Amino acid sequence: MNIYENDRDGLLKQAVEHWGQGAQVDMMIEEMSELTKALCKTRRAHSTEAMAKAVANVLEEMADVQIVLDQMKLIFGSPAEIETRKLERLAERLGKGGGTDGQEETKTTRSA
Repeated sequence: MNIYENDRDGLLKQAVEHWGQGAQVDMMIEEMSELTKALCKTRRAHSTEAMAKAVANVLEEMADVQIVLDQMKLIFGSPAEIETRKLERLAERLGKGGGTDGQEETKTTRSA
């Protein structure tokens, strides 16, 4: 049995207590930046080997972001209700379209 299966929440709480909320917020910013950089590298990958390496890096950074994001939930609370509303709004937008498949929407109207 790995630590994830055993007591993931306890481990995340321990990290916040050990390093402090401020440091973990800083870590969230750092990890999101690293994921952004990894995603950008997938756009520049011009060979199968480079793409495989870039995708592996994206997955690594996604894991880091998810771990620290879960710590943010411990610090700031769960966004579950907000997420539900945003998913409902997304579903409404996808259900609309009038035959345009949403292509004329702007980034602002598509944002969460």
